Amino acid sequence: MLRLLYRDVDRTPYLYTLRDAAANRGLEIEIVRAAGYEFGERVLRGEVEVVAENYYNLQSLRAKGQPFISVATAVTWLNESLIVAPHIERIEELRGTKFAVRGMGPSELIERLWLEDAGIKDDVEVIVAADGDVGRWGNWHLVADGTCAGCIVTNLYVDEALAAGLKRLPSEPYGFIGNVTLTTARPVMEARRDEIEQLVRAAFDATDTFKHDRDRTLAIMREEPAQLWRDEQRPYDLERAYEILRDELSEAPVPSIEGIHNTWRMTLSRSSELKQYNPLPMWDLSFAGKIIEERMASG
Repeated sequence: MLRLLYRDVDRTPYLYTLRDAAANRGLEIEIVRAAGYEFGERVLRGEVEVVAENYYNLQSLRAKGQPFISVATAVTWLNESLIVAPHIERIEELRGTKFAVRGMGPSELIERLWLEDAGIKDDVEVIVAADGDVGRWGNWHLVADGTCAGCIVTNLYVDEALAAGLKRLPSEPYGFIGNVTLTTARPVMEARRDEIEQLVRAAFDATDTFKHDRDRTLAIMREEPAQLWRDEQRPYDLERAYEILRDELSEAPVPSIEGIHNTWRMTLSRSSELKQYNPLPMWDLSFAGKIIEERMASG
């Protein structure tokens, strides 16, 4: 059995699909919800074997010498959309306006980096919108009331912003390592290598199921994930949420180079250790590589 730690219930549809896929391979996964903000620390203390989020911070701990190893990630591109006022037609038209970013950890970091890479960081006034003030992912309210001209919103909350009269402005895919990144520690990897391999194989199976077997995935979502969403008062329509989460998933649970690079870059301002650190050795993709080769060989 592997104990897998997570915190955000938005992750649960994929995590419970992963648990189901692992069970089909004879691997039991106990899904453990974090009560606080300790993730890697609990792996090192032996309380869990795998953590499913917080990669951006775990890379900083790895740079300090902690033996974390990431083996798979479900989403390797930023699963958020550029939401703008109705009169905005091009990204360049955001120059000279205010831009609302979500004031929470990695969300704020990656949104500020996106503004930099879009070439408009120095030409917009960033307004930090705390969830406590505007609601979960409610930074779009500052666009709806005219305070700002644009914002970036996670896809699960985009429909609400569009219903308020805002619009999605197309933008290029942007690399980011976020949702459901499976990370363990080297001692766990060495002692339980067969189980970690089965976990990675289950991640491939879970991605296949989620992307291509709607009925099975929705059946899983209607169980524990739906109850957790109700408990947290997440106002998601189950079938619409499935469509959004399905479309966000990468075709295979492996990171993009852009995702690794951007997640490293965005954290530099908060972690001096990362400046001299190459994040690539944190990834062990040997299992993923073998699975991809097997699939290619089998056609």
